[in-house]
Amino acid sequence: MRFTDTEAEVIAFIDERVDPPVSLRVPSPRPSNFVRVWGSGGDGLNRIVDDVQLTIEVWAEDDADAAALALRIRDLLLQEYAAMPLVRRVDATRPYFIPDPDSEVPRYRFTARLRVRAAR
Repeated sequence: MRFTDTEAEVIAFIDERVDPPVSLRVPSPRPSNFVRVWGSGGDGLNRIVDDVQLTIEVWAEDDADAAALALRIRDLLLQEYAAMPLVRRVDATRPYFIPDPDSEVPRYRFTARLRVRAAR
């Protein structure tokens, strides 16, 4: 049994379903619209099951676009997680507004917690 790279799986899952680029890091040069996903915690429940916490950030040109895309991604994770074969459950917080402190670019952030089974 081994655990897979949940960050990479979720990045690919989101990237297949939305238009802006999705990555682990802020791209350079930074596009006007993009999604960032990174691991921000979790718990190893046992040798077969992990609870993985990911933070998802949506950057866009205006507040409404950032909010709408964040909600869309949250809905995708909650409703279509079965497309990721080892994910058994997803819980997610409500997206909240957190503009970039340096540039004031609109962005929304939320946290998703995935129950993930180890691969055989």
